[in-house]
Amino acid sequence: MGRDIRIQGKRRSYSWSQKQETTRMDKKKDHKQDEYDFYREVMKKKPLDKRKIAISMAGVAAGAVLFGVIAAFVFAKVEPYFEPEEEQPRVSIVDGTGTDEDEEKEPQQEIPEEENGDDQTDESDTTAADTSKEPMTLQEYSDLYQQISEAASEPKRSVVIVQGFTNDVDWMNNSFEDEKQASGFVVADTGKEYYVLTEYRVVDTVNRILVTFCDGNTVDGHFVKQDAATGLAVIQIARNDLGKETRDAIAVGELGSASSVNQGDLVLALGSPSGYPDSVVCGRVTSTTNVKSTVDSEYHLLTTDIMGNSEGSGVLVNLDGKIVGVIAQSFSGEADTGVVTALSISDLRKLIEQLSNNEDLIYLGVRGQDISSSLSQKTGIPTGIYVNSVEEDSPAMNAGIQNGDVIVKVGNESVETLSRLRTRLDQSKKDQKIKVTAMRKGAEGYVEIVFDVTLDAL
Repeated sequence: MGRDIRIQGKRRSYSWSQKQETTRMDKKKDHKQDEYDFYREVMKKKPLDKRKIAISMAGVAAGAVLFGVIAAFVFAKVEPYFEPEEEQPRVSIVDGTGTDEDEEKEPQQEIPEEENGDDQTDESDTTAADTSKEPMTLQEYSDLYQQISEAASEPKRSVVIVQGFTNDVDWMNNSFEDEKQASGFVVADTGKEYYVLTEYRVVDTVNRILVTFCDGNTVDGHFVKQDAATGLAVIQIARNDLGKETRDAIAVGELGSASSVNQGDLVLALGSPSGYPDSVVCGRVTSTTNVKSTVDSEYHLLTTDIMGNSEGSGVLVNLDGKIVGVIAQSFSGEADTGVVTALSISDLRKLIEQLSNNEDLIYLGVRGQDISSSLSQKTGIPTGIYVNSVEEDSPAMNAGIQNGDVIVKVGNESVETLSRLRTRLDQSKKDQKIKVTAMRKGAEGYVEIVFDVTLDAL
């Protein structure tokens, strides 16, 4: 066919050609789709490499283990800072077995039994008088000291030796270790720790504290708290640091009552009364009436005829084995420096408990003396606590209390003795505001002044 023949049927011829071309393109497209589908169907996945998978899994496992170890380590280090601290059991100092009982037993022993009759009583008195005239034999002396040794055996279980070590350097730059030593005694056992009362001078600013118990076993001790007024301190020993044999050998010192001790009574000095440890010395009480005033307190002294020195330490026990005094040679008077002097245990019970529990020692800051009714009548000074001196920068000084004032009331409560003042302060807290009423002497006699005091702690 010629080109000019299609001119008239150009439109239709063109339509046919377009349709044909479309059909051709559809077939080509279908063909390409078929080819694409063909390739997709026959595509194969790459086979798994078990060795690489095993290595990867081992790596993941090792990483997990390492993460767990690190997490456990970090948790162990951090946990104590977030967990609440376990509450320490409170230390309680138990009183000795009834002071009144001891005082009641003595007069009962003096009353003769009705069954014996008057004749038997007279006969026994005569015999006793005759016996007292006879000198003691060597065997009787030996028996007496054997009984004294037996009386000391039980309280000795509570006595310890405390050593304080300090690292120092001499003038030639050579290092050396300085040692201080004193006796003490076990005041409490909480089931987790033992608490020991000793002299503060031994454990003051030391690098290490060692405690030797009655069986000779020595372990580390840890400082708890001190009282500067008495020079006493409490240290703590972990119970787990001691073997079972040592724990079985230890006994907590049994406290008696100094009020039952009279002039002339026999007592035993245990510890280091003359500066040498593990000593037992027998002697007599020569005085029970001396009183030593300290800040906001006073302590009754037991003076003996037992030889001692300025470095002496330990305890006084009665023949029942109960502790009645704590040796404190710093309280000895100038005339008594060569004999053993002790603080009454009755005055120390509360203080020992406070030190063991690391409690604040609330203070006002006055040194004084009691003005009794009889002394008031003689001197004209009101009954109460006569202030001899006021501690520098103390709550008392800051409130305006002066030497010569007589404290008569704390809050709404009358306080006529230092002992009562100490009890009132023990019931208070640091930074507590109280009113202290005192009498001050003026031109026209004593006038009442009320001071606003903010208490502090030592």
